[in-house]
Amino acid sequence: FPVLGAKVALIPCQHPASSVNLLEEVEFLRDRAALMMPLPQNDSCNFPGCGINKRAEFPVLLPEEEVTKCVNLSDCVTIVVKTARRPHFVIRLAQSVRQNLDKDIPIIVIDDGPDTYPPEIMDHIAQFPNMKYVISETADVGIGEGRTRGVRMVKTKYYLNFDDDHIVPKDSGIAGMVELMDTTDLSLIGARGKTSWAGFVDFLYDDEGRQILRQLHGSCTAKSEALSFNTACHRCDLTINLFIARTKDILEVGGWSKELKISEHVDLFLRLKSASKKVAICAGFHFIHDHDTIVEGMTIALNETVFDPAAYRRLRWNRSKQMSNRFLSHWNVEKFKKVTV
Repeated sequence: FPVLGAKVALIPCQHPASSVNLLEEVEFLRDRAALMMPLPQNDSCNFPGCGINKRAEFPVLLPEEEVTKCVNLSDCVTIVVKTARRPHFVIRLAQSVRQNLDKDIPIIVIDDGPDTYPPEIMDHIAQFPNMKYVISETADVGIGEGRTRGVRMVKTKYYLNFDDDHIVPKDSGIAGMVELMDTTDLSLIGARGKTSWAGFVDFLYDDEGRQILRQLHGSCTAKSEALSFNTACHRCDLTINLFIARTKDILEVGGWSKELKISEHVDLFLRLKSASKKVAICAGFHFIHDHDTIVEGMTIALNETVFDPAAYRRLRWNRSKQMSNRFLSHWNVEKFKKVTV
């Protein structure tokens, strides 16, 4: 795939690149500008966003004297979930954690509010004493703010980021990922999905001279990006939404932008890249993504009572219309020029 920062066409890769045009927006967040330094003016990509056009060093094994290994998963890992009024999916996820991982792992759930749920739902939630279920004060907290609130509540050194419709299988590989975090300087390890969505990102000019953010999906799975001590893992800039991360590193970069009610994902990974945090994706890290299965022990009627699929689609659509350019305002290169020069 192309050298980062080069002026190239956007379609030379085996996995076609996707791009996000950087549009002018009214608002701008200065903390993004502070994270990104301009490259020299004679560089082929010379606007401030280009400051992230470098690869993090390859992850390395820690010296043996610096390694503290996790003995019990529940002492080292917390699961964080942001949901939007879908408690039945959260309960199903908690059941899979209990059955297939560790019944004592803490789970933190941030839900939209402000209304509570019928007693039968609350009774199901109460069956998981290790799950802290927070119903927010507003009806649309947003994914970015919800995830950040959850991570700020974490007491363990690692946390697992889940969507509500994920399920933990018996062969998830999570224990192996914890060991890898214990013994390396990685900040985050992403799971492998059905497609090679993970890859590298950079800022550059396209063929028409527009300043864009380019995402090269699948690019990090090249053999040259494999980790020397674990060839099932590859160095990346961003991964899918299911990952294990070092809690302090996510807090250090500020988590997610609260303004981003959707499209929050790339924002986090740009923050990590700007801060030179090390990210990888590993083939042995699995999960199940299931939108349809009914929650064990819960009637179909109750599922329909608490979750209206049509209403959820409307919520997503409305958010998409409201937030389609919001992400761009956080990484807007014209505003970077105004702040950094």
